[in-house]
Amino acid sequence: MKTDARGNPVTTNSDEAIVAIDRYADTAIALKPGMDAVVAAADAHRDCAMLQACAASLFATAQSSAIARRGHSYLERARARFADLTDRERTFIDAVGAGCDGDFDRAIALYEQIASLWPRDLLAAKLAEFHFFETGLARRQLALMETIAPANSDSSHAQAMLAFAYELNAMRPQAEEIARAALEREPLTMWAQHCLAHVWAGESRIAEGIAAMKHYTPTWNRFGQYIQSHNTFHLATFHRAELDFPRVLDAYRRHIWGFQPDAVVEQTDAILLLWLVELAGGDAGTRWREIAPHLRKRAHEQVFPFLNAIFFFALERAGESSEVDRSLDAMRRYAENLAGPAAQVWADVGLSQARGCVAYARGNYDRAAELLGRVLPAISIGGGSDEQRGVFHETHFMSLIKAGRKADANAALASYVGARPATKLDHRWLRLASA
Repeated sequence: MKTDARGNPVTTNSDEAIVAIDRYADTAIALKPGMDAVVAAADAHRDCAMLQACAASLFATAQSSAIARRGHSYLERARARFADLTDRERTFIDAVGAGCDGDFDRAIALYEQIASLWPRDLLAAKLAEFHFFETGLARRQLALMETIAPANSDSSHAQAMLAFAYELNAMRPQAEEIARAALEREPLTMWAQHCLAHVWAGESRIAEGIAAMKHYTPTWNRFGQYIQSHNTFHLATFHRAELDFPRVLDAYRRHIWGFQPDAVVEQTDAILLLWLVELAGGDAGTRWREIAPHLRKRAHEQVFPFLNAIFFFALERAGESSEVDRSLDAMRRYAENLAGPAAQVWADVGLSQARGCVAYARGNYDRAAELLGRVLPAISIGGGSDEQRGVFHETHFMSLIKAGRKADANAALASYVGARPATKLDHRWLRLASA
């Protein structure tokens, strides 16, 4: 029995296995490059169950059911040693297994157990954070991060995860305070930078956001492609709020699309940015067609509804209506076979969400407004962050504008903008809704 860098017991006699576990946890929590090295390490140390579970967790977080299934062989190795393991290890393995099976609710419940009993396990908290993104359970996310915070006062990454949980619950002053404290402790805490981008966007602090993210930009290339692309995505959305489309599309080309085009996280940033450009009055041109070939396979998977909606929209904008119809039918058949909470997520909310986005892409604005308006109050259960889900609110009120329902559009827009200061983009929308 040995211990990892956070003091958690690990059932192994191998120092090399512990080094590999610590390296993986560090790269996953800090969003550094090199996470995939855990697979080779797991193959080299097959008798270390926790290392097998770490390898499986890499596949569980790929946002693809096909890729997640690749984690099963590693889980089989881990479970073969179940009788020899600690309770924490067994719970961790079961949580990763639930994630690989797409049972995110069970995975979260198990990670909540770990947070309560073994709060120093920051990797478990990071994996839970990922599944909270897939389910929109922001209140439970905050509860978990508050649970682990006292035991991890030494970690800027724990602070950043807590800050982001506050942000997702619209508690932005608390989020900003904790994110800034994390950056004072360690300026290269990427998730704290990311959290502040959400805060500034949510409060329309556009100039501040642009200046700060530009200041942070030189640090991003030390980290994985995900953080480089995603933090650039947030910088680009600030330029969009200023209606500076050349800078937005330059960011798309130079930093967001074309690096790992089969990775769902890159596809998500690219789709949302082009969609947001169009909703703001810009022109995405032929860029949809360069994304589409990488989406066809993923569009038939049922991971969480947010992904279906954005994949279907992008494929429709690329002119692949037949592919969209087939994917929608697969989603319908999947949803019809569900019961309980899963049926609410997929049948009650997810299908209308996806159909509304497709209707908008096809120019059926009345239909889009009706479908999206029906589900917006509950749309968080389909996944995505607060800012990412904004694309559905914007598509809804743009549907109302294009359908000629100006009074309804004004009401929807006022609700969306709320008390935050109006940006140049908001003023553009207000003019459209009043014309």
